[in-house]
Amino acid sequence: MKALKTLTTTLACAGFTLCAQAAQDPAYDLLPSFTGTPSSGLDLIEAQVVFDTGTQTFSLQARTLGPVTDAPSGAFVFGFNRGGAANQPFGPIGFGDISFNATALLRSDGTGNVGANALQVLVQGSTISAELPASLLPPQGFAPQDFTWALWSVDLAVTGLPRNADFIASSNLNVTAVPEPASMALLLAGLAAIGTSVRARRTR
Repeated sequence: MKALKTLTTTLACAGFTLCAQAAQDPAYDLLPSFTGTPSSGLDLIEAQVVFDTGTQTFSLQARTLGPVTDAPSGAFVFGFNRGGAANQPFGPIGFGDISFNATALLRSDGTGNVGANALQVLVQGSTISAELPASLLPPQGFAPQDFTWALWSVDLAVTGLPRNADFIASSNLNVTAVPEPASMALLLAGLAAIGTSVRARRTR
């Protein structure tokens, strides 16, 4: 029974995007150094970055304690370490292990960008998300699926380090990679074979 339950869970999670392990952060933990307007819409509680190896696209998603639009000058910065030299500017506010050499900015008003390239951003209640083509993040030593990422919320009405409201983690996290369709088909075929074998043993 346990084997069948595990197989069912694995099959249900075969799409990976919905089952990717999201990073968690406690509520009510805006930084003491933050001088912007406090808002539950800046208080990060969950986030994930998923890379689809088939479509070569990053899916970015963050969830906050309250509605994202409660922070009208708020934004969310996904920082990526693509390999090579990286910035580490957050030591003075206690996050010296965060490193990045590219960023994607998602604003609470539904706009966003990577450098000069606009992003389509979706805001739904306390969730903000965007799809990011890998072509906008050229590798600098790491393959896209090996990038690491960090996320912090900011008040764009403030300048400098005091604009940073909250971080999802104190150090970079690994991107979750989704297999390309051919690999997924092989995986599902293998899981189906295991399921058949388990059922046959139970019958005997």
